[in-house]
Amino acid sequence: MWLRNLSRDANSRGGALSLGAVVAVAAALAMAGCSADYVENNESPVLLLITALNGGAQLDSDVRNGENSTFVCENEVDVELTVQNKNPNGPAAPSSIVQLESYEVRYSRSDGRGVEGVDVPFRITGHLAASLGVGDDLTIPIEVVRRQAKIDPPLTNIQQTTILTVSAQVTLFGKTISEKRVSASARMQIDFADFGDKDTTCPTN
Repeated sequence: MWLRNLSRDANSRGGALSLGAVVAVAAALAMAGCSADYVENNESPVLLLITALNGGAQLDSDVRNGENSTFVCENEVDVELTVQNKNPNGPAAPSSIVQLESYEVRYSRSDGRGVEGVDVPFRITGHLAASLGVGDDLTIPIEVVRRQAKIDPPLTNIQQTTILTVSAQVTLFGKTISEKRVSASARMQIDFADFGDKDTTCPTN
């Protein structure tokens, strides 16, 4: 109703307000009623930070394990975390305990080829159950390569003379006890190959 009246008023003033201006006002009103996820995440008074993945080292992931390539193993890495106040000079933020809930791992390649299940493994997600407060440091294991990925393309296509190098983006999701969403991301390099190990069991994580 307001827009119709605005348009009529513009016509009565000899078209002082163009149709384009009316459309622009409508778009602004529509945008005012919503906000992007990153804006909502910024409502938290604290920052969740990943300070290291796998100690800062790349991961060599064997696509086949055991003599005669009889089995495959998952790969886990340690994720080092901390929580900081957004205002480093201010008092401790209220309700600043962060509860971790889930994580996601996505893979990409430097050559731009990124079709999941063809060029890179499918992304994975998992659940977390841990918490930390401002100034706390926490190290948790995250599964960055699952067994299933090693029996599906493209990893199952890797032969002894082939190496597939990917960048893995690890993102952790959580919330403060006051229900403000937080997340943190970091990248690490993974080299997939058939390294020809002779292990008889998967590493104990």
